[in-house]
Amino acid sequence: MIAEALKKVGIEELNQLQKEAYGLIKKGSDVLIVAPTGSGKTEAALIPVLETIKEKNLEGIALIYVTPLRALNRDLLRRISAICDEIGLSVAVRHSDTSERERKKQSEEPPQILITTPETFQILFLGKKLKKGLKNVKFVVVDEVHELVESERGVQLAVALERLREYTKFQLIALSATVDVDKVLRFFKCKELILSPLEKKYIFKVIKPEVKEEDLELARNLMVEESFAAELRKIKEIVEEYGSALIFVNTRQTAEFLASKLKKLVPVEVHHGSLSKEVRIENEKKFLNKEIKALVCTSSMELGIDIGHVNVVIQYNSPREVVRLIQRAGRSGHRIDKVSVCYIITSSFDDLLESAVIVKKALKGELEESRIHENSLDVLANQIAGILLEKGKIEASRVYSIIKRAYPFRKLSWESFMKVVEFLDSINLITYRDGLLIPTRKTRSYFFENISMIPDEKSYPVRDVVTGKIIGVLDEKFLQTFSGELFTMKGDVWRVLSVDEEVKVSPALAEGAVPSWVGEEIPVPYEVADEVGLLRKAILAYGREYLIKNYFVNEEGAKFVEELIKEHAKKFAVPGGGEIVIEGEKEVTLNVCLGHRVNEVLGRVVALLLSARSGRNVSIEFDPYRIKFNPANCEDVARVLDELSRLSFEQFRELVVRAVSETKLFQWKFVHVAKKMGYLSKEIEVSRINVQNLVKKLMDTPIFEEAVREMFTERLDVEKAYEFVKRIKNFEIHVYQEKTPIGSVSQGSFDIVAGKREEAILDHFIQRLEEENVWIYCVNCKLRMRKKLRHLSESFCPRCKSRMLAVFSARRNPEEFSEKELFRIAELYRVHGKKAAYALCTYGIGVDTATKILSGFYPENREFFKSLLEAEKNYIRTRKFWS
Repeated sequence: MIAEALKKVGIEELNQLQKEAYGLIKKGSDVLIVAPTGSGKTEAALIPVLETIKEKNLEGIALIYVTPLRALNRDLLRRISAICDEIGLSVAVRHSDTSERERKKQSEEPPQILITTPETFQILFLGKKLKKGLKNVKFVVVDEVHELVESERGVQLAVALERLREYTKFQLIALSATVDVDKVLRFFKCKELILSPLEKKYIFKVIKPEVKEEDLELARNLMVEESFAAELRKIKEIVEEYGSALIFVNTRQTAEFLASKLKKLVPVEVHHGSLSKEVRIENEKKFLNKEIKALVCTSSMELGIDIGHVNVVIQYNSPREVVRLIQRAGRSGHRIDKVSVCYIITSSFDDLLESAVIVKKALKGELEESRIHENSLDVLANQIAGILLEKGKIEASRVYSIIKRAYPFRKLSWESFMKVVEFLDSINLITYRDGLLIPTRKTRSYFFENISMIPDEKSYPVRDVVTGKIIGVLDEKFLQTFSGELFTMKGDVWRVLSVDEEVKVSPALAEGAVPSWVGEEIPVPYEVADEVGLLRKAILAYGREYLIKNYFVNEEGAKFVEELIKEHAKKFAVPGGGEIVIEGEKEVTLNVCLGHRVNEVLGRVVALLLSARSGRNVSIEFDPYRIKFNPANCEDVARVLDELSRLSFEQFRELVVRAVSETKLFQWKFVHVAKKMGYLSKEIEVSRINVQNLVKKLMDTPIFEEAVREMFTERLDVEKAYEFVKRIKNFEIHVYQEKTPIGSVSQGSFDIVAGKREEAILDHFIQRLEEENVWIYCVNCKLRMRKKLRHLSESFCPRCKSRMLAVFSARRNPEEFSEKELFRIAELYRVHGKKAAYALCTYGIGVDTATKILSGFYPENREFFKSLLEAEKNYIRTRKFWS
């Protein structure tokens, strides 16, 4: 029966991977299946499971299928339903968007297959009828495990699986594309490993586009730099050559900016997590139906959402990690027997070398080690509450034993467990009495408010008033720092009409600011950065041909890198390998190729000690290859490194904690942990909290311990940093009192949003003012005229010849001003001419502010316009949105 059903959905026979999985799963083994995207992993897991459910006529929820993304739920429902409809099995999806009616139906008539997310999985333990139904579960499939093992969502899921084992004995099948196999086997307690028997073939090309004559005009038309215009043109050529492409970028800001420019060259849309579900589905359908040729996307498209055939993948800028590159590249040629083609378009020196190293490592199968959240205390707190809601009064020792079975908590001590229990008891979220844990009135609300382990930041839906549709969300942080009326989303420009509980917008034609979203930067691993340093040396020794032959870099890119390295080497040692370069005078750069996580540790500790010695605040900037200190001098930096090498690990770690706890990032993290552990309400706004005082007050609580642990897991590699300082005497340290070519490379991989020059922004601002409509109003004879500011030339009234002309933005009418105000405006125009009109057309500038600005001294016109732009930014920054 199953064979016939498979034929109807296009599966004529099982491939090698599916045959191997079929035997092991039928035997009852817990299995981890690791295979590239497009190899048929989902069917490899499902075919034997669905067959068993049908053969044994298993009722209730027999299979729970867990996926990290709701978008995957949609796709899976379609694929699984196609088979289940043929063989008569029931399927349903449950996640946060599932309607109350559908939830009730699932409780009354449980489906045989339930597709859900890690968060919603937790809720299955709380419904009376659903909880009973868990005894029927015989199979759990966890898809895309590489998305889960390095996050607190994975920790949450690991505990949920142990809680499920309290009800039933089930078989677990984990699915992943590219992953640290050994760690994942232990994480999910799988006894068997199935690796794809076929080796996926990849073609990688690392490119720095050459600027051609045609790019100069394109740059002018799009108001971008010539090098960026060349990149856009190259992307367009690749898309048109292959017909269908996914264009991956590393952040949503980059996705929005790149798409807004590309849309003027080729049919593309945007796909990322801050767009509404409707917009994402609509864009997926457009790609599937070939209405567009490309999707500009972030990690939202790394997973196996079915959007039809992808002929090529373009990675814009370095993918930062080997695992990420393989996952993304695998979306093209979406079958194991097809070749995946991936172009990496690079923009800078670091970017190109980093991409080259990642490609080489990908082809050699050298993947990064997974960083698991060990002993996550906020997850622990939430799971304790969840178990109490599920079980009622229960012994603390029993809760401890359930949680400790989960791999991320295998090292959890009884003391640490009880510290969290006592903390929750102290704020009345649970009660601990005589060895028993008891829920309180607050337990339920705390659990449900904090069921998501994704950091919470208040966000505002964005509604297009023309269509009435929600097009996405904006973070509170963006709205509070937004400096204009226009912004970019979905690759289009929108004008803000109002902000209250949602942001109302309408389509606009001009350029707009790109929103920023929290927590997006992908850190470059130590292993990649270290090899970039070695590659610099190899290029110096063997020339550009070494890069072209061994690292798949185009001629233009190899030439660009070689020239910079050789120019540097004329006077300076090349940093990398066994050599460190310290350079500069008041601003000192420490050139070390150690990756983001190690360089951040080093930078913060060195800056802390430099600040303590000098009595001045030393700021840092860092990327994977250099750390900048300001103010500082080379000798002090070298001296501090030497001192660090003499510390014990405990002393070094204590310095790191001190340095990190003073940062804004730590304070942001601290507030979110305080919310997740129930100390602060979810609704409280960060701006209303004195975070520094809060940190001091809670220094000895699990909240502080957890915030440090998360920083160390997600952002900092303290162990590797300590290894480096202990080996510092083995390195050759070169000190130069001037800047070097490699040390002066722009910090980190090129980011097109940050890379937008201030001058380009100013150009857009001036152009906007030029297009403003203005009233020219004679305060003497009351004559009024209206025209574009750029056409303004009047110096006296054409009717009465008076020089008292009030010129101001046509957004207001003359009747809205008092006579005194009109005279003041006319006086400004009489004295300052057209400059007064520019000032009074700037958003948020009134007569008083205009008077102050116009009285200033500006050696050139652009300085004047900069002061107007700053005044506009300041106005919006200090105004409570657009009330």
